[in-house]
Amino acid sequence: MLPKAKRFTTEDFKKMRKMQTLHAPHFFIRYAPVPAGSEKTAVIVSSGTYKRAVDRNLLRRRMYSLAAKHSTHLGGKALTVTLKKGALDVSFTELEKELLALFPKKTEQGGRP
Repeated sequence: MLPKAKRFTTEDFKKMRKMQTLHAPHFFIRYAPVPAGSEKTAVIVSSGTYKRAVDRNLLRRRMYSLAAKHSTHLGGKALTVTLKKGALDVSFTELEKELLALFPKKTEQGGRP
C-alpha cells in the first residue's frame, strides 16, 4: 500500500481534470506531470465493474502494489488508474506487463512520457 502522502485526496481529483489518458486491455490511466517529490496515485474500481467489495479491494491492492514497486519508473506523474471488467481474471504479472508497456523506460533519445 502506498503511504497516505502519495495517494490522491478529493481536492487533488478536482485539480487534475485535464489529464492525458493511456489505455491498456484491463485498465486505463490518466496522468499529469507533477514536480518531483509530489507524485500521487489513485486506483478506481467502480461497483458497476465489480459488485463485491472483496474483488474491488483485491484489484485496488494489486495496482497500489504495482505503483509502489515501480514508483521510480513512474516518477514525475500524478496517476489515476481505472480498472475495467476482466481485470480480475488476469494474473498480477499480466497487469504488471500492461502497466510497464504504457510507460516505457526513459531513454537518452527521449520517448513517451
